Amino acid sequence: MSSQLPEHCFKPLSQPQLELVWQWRNSERIQNNMHNTHPVAWQDHCKWFDGLQQDPARKFFVLWQQQRPIGVLNFSGLDTAKPEWGCYLGETNVWPGSGIILEAAALDYAASIIQFSHLLAQVLSFNNAANKMHKVFEYQKVKAEYGGERNGEKFDVWYYSYCLEDWRKKRTAILSKLPKNIALAAEKLRFLE
Repeated sequence: MSSQLPEHCFKPLSQPQLELVWQWRNSERIQNNMHNTHPVAWQDHCKWFDGLQQDPARKFFVLWQQQRPIGVLNFSGLDTAKPEWGCYLGETNVWPGSGIILEAAALDYAASIIQFSHLLAQVLSFNNAANKMHKVFEYQKVKAEYGGERNGEKFDVWYYSYCLEDWRKKRTAILSKLPKNIALAAEKLRFLE
């Protein structure tokens, strides 16, 4: 991919991207970092999508980079003061820093809604990239619970919380710790709803 600053846009998941997101979700690379590692049947995926359309407490966005879908950003608990989020990059041939863009976008989106006080996240302890990003962005690790065993290794589920008032105050300082091109791209994020 070009080192030029790409355009990033978040759009709600719609029918035309449903099969692509299903393929991403069932890829081994994505499944390895999910709570549920079992393949999702197409019919179950369609039922999930139908339920998503009827549930105002959940939002599921597709990240478009240069008008190409590359990943997802999802929120649940939008009917509470402390929603939870998750994400993944479905594509691998993406602009460097795309995962960091997802992290900044999650915080920006949640901080833009005044009724939210905190943003929550869960990460499996072996997902080093996600745990490192949460540390850079200054999430608070609030709890760890036994998550199970995978490939003969025990793992925990780490629970994170981010006070959104802190994000509003520290956003500029935190983004300044990132490579300049990523910080500049984070300033141009757009959500279409």
